[in-house]
Amino acid sequence: MQWDKVKSILLAILLVVDSFLAWNLSQNFLARSQRDRETFANVKALAGQEGVTFAPGFSIPAGGSLPALEAERSIRAEEQAAAALLGEDPLREENEDGATRYANASGENIRFSRDGSIVARLKIDRMPQGRSDAVRLAEQRFAGFPMHGGLLQATDESAVRLTAEIAGVPLFDRELVIRFEDGWANVSGRWTLELPYTTTGASIYYDGADALLTYAYQAEADTVIYDMALGYRLGEENAGRIPLVVCWRIVTARGDEFLDTSKMTILQGENS
Repeated sequence: MQWDKVKSILLAILLVVDSFLAWNLSQNFLARSQRDRETFANVKALAGQEGVTFAPGFSIPAGGSLPALEAERSIRAEEQAAAALLGEDPLREENEDGATRYANASGENIRFSRDGSIVARLKIDRMPQGRSDAVRLAEQRFAGFPMHGGLLQATDESAVRLTAEIAGVPLFDRELVIRFEDGWANVSGRWTLELPYTTTGASIYYDGADALLTYAYQAEADTVIYDMALGYRLGEENAGRIPLVVCWRIVTARGDEFLDTSKMTILQGENS
């Protein structure tokens, strides 16, 4: 009987503790939600003074900590990628602009530029029948190519886009578009054959509200913001190295714009 009483007391204590923790968590959640609403109201008011408004349903995304990253050009990786797509021992040609072109006897070729741009023309044995088949055909044709866990998505029945994240966020302009036309796969875009590496040990926190205000002070009047996301863009190549620039992608009615977090300036997207 004594032990039963002890167990009852312990259970009662656990129930009280659990109830207190649940109440505390709910209070923290409510307080955080209230802070988020107040922050958005303040940002909305300040941005409105600059002629910038927000689409219904928009909310400020959570910030994030990201490391400084850099990608390096690798001739060995280019040779391996060329062999995977063209077969062993393709003909190699060095161009004056630093680009390298590989070709085989079948007329297939691939060109790697210093800034990570890739252009290729590859034979296919059939045309895809629908979006799902286009993805399967791209998977088969790009077997052995360093996708780094990338995602292939069909944009229509004859085109597929390859994209991949880095450090858990998008690398916005690292993508390859594969278009199937008349027995060929025509490839274009930018890609990093080697995985980017960190250049410093520390990560930096990037705040969404701060980014919105910085953007609003530079944006055109009557801009409507639909969405925003934190990620990277490929920077300018220097001595075979390409820095990854941390930026916020701002989705507006005019297209995508990017806020460079290091220069605090707006960069235009390709579809703007």
